[in-house]
Amino acid sequence: MMRVVCGALGALALITWAFPVHAQATEPALELGLMPSTMTVTLLNEGGKYVAVDLTHIPQGGTCRMDKDATIMRVGPGASPETTRVRYVVPQISAGGCPFLTVFDLTNTDYAASRAAFLKMKDEASKKMEDVRKEFSEKAAEVKKELGEKWDEIFGKKD
Repeated sequence: MMRVVCGALGALALITWAFPVHAQATEPALELGLMPSTMTVTLLNEGGKYVAVDLTHIPQGGTCRMDKDATIMRVGPGASPETTRVRYVVPQISAGGCPFLTVFDLTNTDYAASRAAFLKMKDEASKKMEDVRKEFSEKAAEVKKELGEKWDEIFGKKD
C-alpha cells in the first residue's frame, strides 16, 4: 500500500510539473486512477515503447501486463465507443509489465472503477494527514505548556 501511495504522489508531482499552469479552461481536468485489476492491454503508442527494466521493445499494437493498482491518467475518449484512453504514469520497477507512459484504452466501467479507487485512496490519505497534523498540534501545545517561559526564550515571543 505504501508503494502505491508513494507512486501516486510521485505521479501527481510529475504531472503537476509537466503541465503548464496556463492550461485552457476548456480542457478536461487532470484525472488519475488506479488499475482496477491486473489485465493485458494493447499498446497504442506510435512506434511502441521500450521497457527499461526488461530491455525489450513492445511494438504499437503489442500487448503488455498492467498490474492492479498501477497509477494511470485519463488522456481522453477511447478509439471505440464506451472506452476511455489512459496513460500509465508511474514507471515500473519489476519485470514483465508495461513500459512507462504506455497509452491504452480501458472500458468506461473499468475507468470509473479506477477513478473511484484513486479518489478513495486520496480521501484516506487526506484523513491520515489531517490526523497527523492534529496530533502534531496537540503534542506541540503540550511541549509549549511544559516549557513555559523557556518556549519564548527558544522560539521567541510571537504576537
